[in-house]
Amino acid sequence: MPMNSITAISAVDKRVAASMTRLLPQSCVEINRKDGYGDWQTSMELALSVCRLLKSLGVNPKVIIEPTCGKGHFILAALQVFDGIEDVYGIEIYNPYLDDLRYVLQKQSSLQNVRVHLYNCDIFDFDFSEIKQSIAGREVLVLGNPPWVTNSKLGLMHSDNLPKKSNFKKVKGVAAITGKGNFDIAEYICGLVFDWVSDEKSTVALLLKNSVIKNIVYEQRHGRYTVSCISQYIIDAKKEFGASVSAALLCMKRGNVAAKTCHVSDFYTLRSVRDYGWVAGNFVSDVALYDRYGYIDGISPLEWWSGVKHDCSKVMELTFKNGKLINGFGREVDVEDNIIYPLLKSSDITGNEISEVRKYVIVSQKSINEDTSLLKQTSPKAYGYLNEYAHLLDNRGSSIYKNRPRFCLFGIGQYSFKRYKVVVSGLYKHTCFSLVRSIDCKPIMLDDTCYMLGFDDYNEALITQRLLNSDSVQGFIKSLLFADAKRVVNKDLLMRVDLLKAASIVNPEDLGVSGDAMERYISFLKTKVKPKQSMLF
Repeated sequence: MPMNSITAISAVDKRVAASMTRLLPQSCVEINRKDGYGDWQTSMELALSVCRLLKSLGVNPKVIIEPTCGKGHFILAALQVFDGIEDVYGIEIYNPYLDDLRYVLQKQSSLQNVRVHLYNCDIFDFDFSEIKQSIAGREVLVLGNPPWVTNSKLGLMHSDNLPKKSNFKKVKGVAAITGKGNFDIAEYICGLVFDWVSDEKSTVALLLKNSVIKNIVYEQRHGRYTVSCISQYIIDAKKEFGASVSAALLCMKRGNVAAKTCHVSDFYTLRSVRDYGWVAGNFVSDVALYDRYGYIDGISPLEWWSGVKHDCSKVMELTFKNGKLINGFGREVDVEDNIIYPLLKSSDITGNEISEVRKYVIVSQKSINEDTSLLKQTSPKAYGYLNEYAHLLDNRGSSIYKNRPRFCLFGIGQYSFKRYKVVVSGLYKHTCFSLVRSIDCKPIMLDDTCYMLGFDDYNEALITQRLLNSDSVQGFIKSLLFADAKRVVNKDLLMRVDLLKAASIVNPEDLGVSGDAMERYISFLKTKVKPKQSMLF
């Protein structure tokens, strides 16, 4: 292959009708690129900063690979920053971007000793075998900014820019139905990239959402990627891309040992933030905090539950105005009192004891499989009301409502009707636990963004709330909590708070209770501990 060459290896792109985009205004084309492809182009300034950072870390590549190169700013930046680059490989599905990049590269006088190979094809169908042979034994830098979009979003938009259908996350049952089977396209591309350079002396540096990086580190429990170190440099995505998302530069260097923790720094100042990842078989968000409070890690003796899910708030949620119930459409609602319950939402949970609410909810079932047609006899006015809005209730999108009773709920059971509850929001960085009590003999319900423990005894609920708000338990929760997650607190995290361990160590006076009360509470928790399998034989 001659020097100073730009090789365009074209593939028939069945997935992109580029001619269609020419018929649209440019603003529509850009919106389509961002939404349909997760296409957030990296500025030249940011690309240069990334390359300079990598060079300061000792990265000195002979080969540059950009798997979704777009307009090629990373390629151009790498050629400007790194000395000794011999080959550049860029892959891009959208041919107009490659046309622009070819034009810029042809004007570069500094490409005398660099071979540039541009491929117009889909990353998911790309055959890497030819490149793999040519880069063997050389130091490789995989650089870029893969799409910031999930497979489910692309599916809803009927986009063809998707990997072949597979259970990428290997999620089963209800977990897959409720969203755990969803994944970011960038995460899938990272897997492809690491398969490509699995045998090479290489560095992978990609701009990714923090949630994707966390998933990659999480998968290291099995040593998925043999890398000597994993680093994450937090960027300001709003400033760099105009995107309201938490993102960073992920840098992973190949090595003989599978690193299981990630060091986090600020991209702009290089200030160290924290380390997170796997510690003694436990996944934590702050290694230093976990070292201090990890003794609380275990299994909660009490079961945490999420609140009621109905997916039709304008129909199911009501407010009191002038002594009358009003739904989300501003209409007065006349239904039986026996199915109306007080309701708390995430924003109502403050850490204090709660005995007042601003909303109410229609509870059509006492358990998830209860036949709601019985409402015709027990609550005819409510049944008529729900039928009036059947066109909305019958068309709720989630698959959890399929093959279930009409007007059904999710997240409802005996626990929902406990007199006292200790509750927490799943949406906020702070984890303030509130104690709630029934109103007019009716238990307070929670919406599905909240989690709860149910109690029949007030003192047991009170001590639990104070224990969960104690410094030690809050420190432990913070060591597990990823503040930039879509749902900061979830059931998996809460079930790791071993209340019995925490109660056995805490000073009762710090909780404002007597020693006798704490002993009774510990005895109560011990009755709730499930025996280990080995103890059953």
